[in-house]
Amino acid sequence: MVKARSRMHKQASKHSIRITSAMPVGDIVALLPDAQGLLAEYGLHCAGCSVGMVESLEDGCSMHGIDDAEITELVDDLNTLLDRMPQRPQSLTLTSAAARAIRKVAEKEGRTGQGLVVVVDSHGGFCMEFRQDGDGNERTFTNEEEPDVHIFASTLTLQRIGGSTIDFREGRFKLDLAEDAGSGCACGGSCNCK
Repeated sequence: MVKARSRMHKQASKHSIRITSAMPVGDIVALLPDAQGLLAEYGLHCAGCSVGMVESLEDGCSMHGIDDAEITELVDDLNTLLDRMPQRPQSLTLTSAAARAIRKVAEKEGRTGQGLVVVVDSHGGFCMEFRQDGDGNERTFTNEEEPDVHIFASTLTLQRIGGSTIDFREGRFKLDLAEDAGSGCACGGSCNCK
């Protein structure tokens, strides 16, 4: 059986991150929401599978009978899709209101001195969790008025939300994407944030 494939025109890489077969499918979909369609063309419907979002791309492909040559082709196509995305700044802005709110939550939860790691989920939203320190692969961001409050974000996360502002208004944390400031959420319309 011959599978239909869209052979993408390759461009020179402009991103520091590259998709590999060892990456978890969930990370790939978080970075490239449009990857779900491409994965489906290769016979992978990982977004609907409870294991599919945590297993590596190679493991998922192998479980579906995809050989090494096709895995290489899929990785190339995913990187071409990545290269078509605009490059985002490797920065985040933390407003004073957000920094104060983070400090209050940290005090309430007994996590004073810890920072928040920001991760993008496979639906385009963002999640934050407290952690003592960033890992060696994450950048750290602060606000001048609250210099003891730290936000950590990986290159993968910054590729998706880099250049954005984390704010706290109307009693919730909001992520204002650089090209869509003021929308309140990175969900792409999938939640009731408006």
